[in-house]
Amino acid sequence: MRTATISKQEIIKTAIIMIENGDKLTFSTISRKMKITSQSLYNYFKNQEELEYVIVGTVVSLACKIAFTKNFGKSGREGVISLSLTFRKMGVRHINLAQFVISHHRTNQYQIVTDAFNELKSLLERMLENYFDNEKIIKASRLIRSLVVGDILNVGTGWFKSPEVTAESSFIEMLDLSLTALRNS
Repeated sequence: MRTATISKQEIIKTAIIMIENGDKLTFSTISRKMKITSQSLYNYFKNQEELEYVIVGTVVSLACKIAFTKNFGKSGREGVISLSLTFRKMGVRHINLAQFVISHHRTNQYQIVTDAFNELKSLLERMLENYFDNEKIIKASRLIRSLVVGDILNVGTGWFKSPEVTAESSFIEMLDLSLTALRNS
């Protein structure tokens, strides 16, 4: 067993790598990977559920920071589509991690999760406020999240493979048509 001190961040990083690799995530598997005792993880996390939600919050927050950076200065229709595509591409590229995050129920039990989803909500609303009036922003936000999550799951699991049309181009077209319909309603 390892005698060096570990950190909460090392545990989270190891767990994320394990999720990305499709490994089963338990305190036992994490501790074996890190060459520590599983009991030592309780010094950092109350239980496995807390660790999982810390991962969810960490991943959502990091995705927001990346999306903000990639889309800084963009606005309107192009900005909304670009932001949506950024989240979609991250999710498809990291399908195991995206599925892990999506599979966890929203909760306010863990502050890191609440903060991360507030960050996501704020990012979407800031982009949408230049394209929609206030009463349609929540509908547009839900529409985008539904299309992005649906596309991540469908593309990531191999459902959207067709030589006639790429998954990305059909996503952009569906998003654009949906946003236009909502804007004109």
